[in-house]
Amino acid sequence: MRLYYLGPEGTHSHEASALAAQQLILASAELCPLPTFSDVLAACFASPPGEAFACVPIENSIQGSVWQVWDEVMRACSIAPSQASPAWGILAAVTQPIHQFAIYQEGTDPLQVTTVLSHPQALAQCAQTLKVRYPNAVPSTVSSTAEAVRQVAMQSDKSAVAIGSRRAAAVYGLAYDEAPLEDHQGNVTRFAVIGPREVSLPKPTALEWTDETASLCLRGVPHRPGGLVGALQAFAAANLNLTRLESRPVGDQLGHYVYYLDVSVAGLCDEGQLSLQHVVEELATHGTEVISLGVYPVYRNPG
Repeated sequence: MRLYYLGPEGTHSHEASALAAQQLILASAELCPLPTFSDVLAACFASPPGEAFACVPIENSIQGSVWQVWDEVMRACSIAPSQASPAWGILAAVTQPIHQFAIYQEGTDPLQVTTVLSHPQALAQCAQTLKVRYPNAVPSTVSSTAEAVRQVAMQSDKSAVAIGSRRAAAVYGLAYDEAPLEDHQGNVTRFAVIGPREVSLPKPTALEWTDETASLCLRGVPHRPGGLVGALQAFAAANLNLTRLESRPVGDQLGHYVYYLDVSVAGLCDEGQLSLQHVVEELATHGTEVISLGVYPVYRNPG
């Protein structure tokens, strides 16, 4: 059993994957780091059913949705399942506290730092604090927080700082500031476990259940006055609560969008599933395609 994540060792995805393996998959699962989200998802989707999963971030409380992940999951879920390719989807989600730390070689002078390295999401989460702590530094993006730490560890001078986790600092033997860098307290990221929908994950023992969510993508919403409102009213009429709604450009021309939304289905049981199916069928009569990205439990890591 393999669990793919954005590496190298020491990323926040690594920490979330270790937790997911322990609580939701198998403690003995092999954690497999890959350099990009595309690589992580491609490796998962190319694996025989039940032999591999992916753990990827899908939303951050400061920077919002991780669109590369959502778009690639949507494309995979829009492919009709077959014997060679099962139906993929989100099986569970875990909300994980995220703390970003300034990591550097011992003896680094903050006023002499000219470059701050990290993943774009981490840099954005710490943008205001960085201006205060490292006023002479320019942000520079790399593929992951742990890769940023690795690069700082390899440098011959002390002109660079990385943003990453304490685990990454320990892996590469670097110092770090005890005070977190993120601009807002309560910074959390929601990670999704992705795999074949036929797989049923066990209930965790150390995570708190918070919701049951259906993630959907709407394609072909009529491009006319009231087109989107009409689609949303179908959910309201079925007494389904939308907890997220975001648009993404289709890419063929300006003004054409797909819509991602989350529906809370906690406590609705079979009746809620029937209501959701009724909405899907009703929207189809108006030319709107509904792609299910998964119906799954959402947990919170209280640690």
